[in-house]
Amino acid sequence: MEELTMRDYSLGVLENLIGSRGKQGVERKLTAYGYGYTSAGRGKQRIYTITSLPDALGRLKAYCVFSLGFPSQTDFVKLRDFVFYLENDYDFCGMPDEMMEEYLRLEGRGMSRQTIGNYRRRLEDLGLIAPMGDFVYYRVKKNYGVQEHEVITAEEYKKAWQSYHRWRAEHPDEDSRPAYAHMYNEFGGVPRKQAQIVRNALHTEELNALFALVSNAIMEELNG
Repeated sequence: MEELTMRDYSLGVLENLIGSRGKQGVERKLTAYGYGYTSAGRGKQRIYTITSLPDALGRLKAYCVFSLGFPSQTDFVKLRDFVFYLENDYDFCGMPDEMMEEYLRLEGRGMSRQTIGNYRRRLEDLGLIAPMGDFVYYRVKKNYGVQEHEVITAEEYKKAWQSYHRWRAEHPDEDSRPAYAHMYNEFGGVPRKQAQIVRNALHTEELNALFALVSNAIMEELNG
């Protein structure tokens, strides 16, 4: 759906746009999301004039709730940051959730991998993004209890798993855990891969609207 702008809307149109019914419901939502307005008329013919818009983060929140169906309880600062990196950082798009968590923490934009996973899945369910790009290969290891990630080549990834399967073949009576430990020690970690996140060209209009609102909210924060 379209983003609300400073123009006239009938009550019926606003009801459909913001997912509320009746004069009181519509006005309650407009006020809650930071829109200024005046109105005149009766019933469905009542006309609302949007006289002012929310700040950039408020406009992002309104778009995500009204147009994309995000819960109103979403932390929109964290969602803003996650989408910003998806749009502007190619390497970020090839990271798994746990690696994104570490990366964002180092960038001073910390959020949990559970939060990241929720945002990723919702954007995928909306059809806006999909894990369909080239694979990124990496090694996961623990360093004094802290999980670290290192990008590796496809050949290194392949050799690590060859070591695992070779050990299994040489010890057919053992279960998989010793083979896994052997691979970890030999490889110096666990080999994993992640498909690059790509934009769905069928939803270019929605993506462009989302990215523009996110960029505006980031610039508003940076400019104080």
